[in-house]
Amino acid sequence: MIVASAEKDDREAVAEVLRKGSRFLLTGHRNPDGDSLGSALALALALRAEGKTARVIVRDRWPSAYDFLPGLDTVEVSDSLPEGWFESHDAILVMECPEPERPGYPDLLRGNVINIDHHPGNTLYGRHNLVDLPAAAVGEMMADLLDHLGWPITREIATNIWVSLVSDTGSFRYGNTTAKALALAARLVTLGVEPGPVGEHLFESRPRAAVRLEDLVMGTMKFHSRDRIATVELWQRFLDETGAQAADSENLINRARGIEGVQAAILFREAGPPGEFRCSFRSKGTVDVRSVAAAFGGGGHRNAAGCGAQTTDFAALLQDIVSRVEAAIERAAPAPGPE
Repeated sequence: MIVASAEKDDREAVAEVLRKGSRFLLTGHRNPDGDSLGSALALALALRAEGKTARVIVRDRWPSAYDFLPGLDTVEVSDSLPEGWFESHDAILVMECPEPERPGYPDLLRGNVINIDHHPGNTLYGRHNLVDLPAAAVGEMMADLLDHLGWPITREIATNIWVSLVSDTGSFRYGNTTAKALALAARLVTLGVEPGPVGEHLFESRPRAAVRLEDLVMGTMKFHSRDRIATVELWQRFLDETGAQAADSENLINRARGIEGVQAAILFREAGPPGEFRCSFRSKGTVDVRSVAAAFGGGGHRNAAGCGAQTTDFAALLQDIVSRVEAAIERAAPAPGPE
């Protein structure tokens, strides 16, 4: 494991905090996905099994596909952390957030922050930092941490870690799928995870509103750069018309990415006041979309990244970002084969 910290023993330091502490907060990035939720819930369940208090708090609602996750009924959605949290809790564990702004809580750094992440460019903002760049998912890091602590991985914990792995590897289709990730997946199945039923929840139980939203979003698709780039748009009026939530759009960008010949896809989502957008990027092979997101203050992985943008001229923003992604495609080395 690569521990990106000035302290070489941060893993043991984190383990010591978890062993000795009794009250913990856990959070992840805004618009939580399977890795952020799964890893937080896995650790929260493990802490509770050791007789400790563990509260999971996030800023935004998650996609309904994750409603089956063990322990999800205890997750709180809140615009702020509990009053006086930094005095009443031993630590706040922040999952899958390369920068302290990602969870959406301005007072995050007032407490004892444990930063657990696998993104390149993590700013090491925690009092303790565990940053494992080769990890396929933060859930994989949770398994390592629990093994280090000697705490058991129950079936419920294993299910959350499985969802974390499946989410960040694209069901073991993406280039970050490693031998270690596959070995962990096999172990999780031996611990009681049922891939079939879990997969049905994740991929075959979508609300009708989400399907209607997909129809509208995919109807905006445009192709650029000799059909190597696909863009789709999610406008607030689409949510109003369908009754869907923004979280229901989580996987739509992957539909665009999966089109034959497309090397990169971009989803533009209208967010908040007029002129504010969230831009999500997905790419194939060696096309580095993280560099594009970073130019707008965002981040992520080489093949999956995101950022925010403000503009009064959406057409100009779209063209600017498409041009940057096109440059990333031109810089990329030819892929040796399917990712």
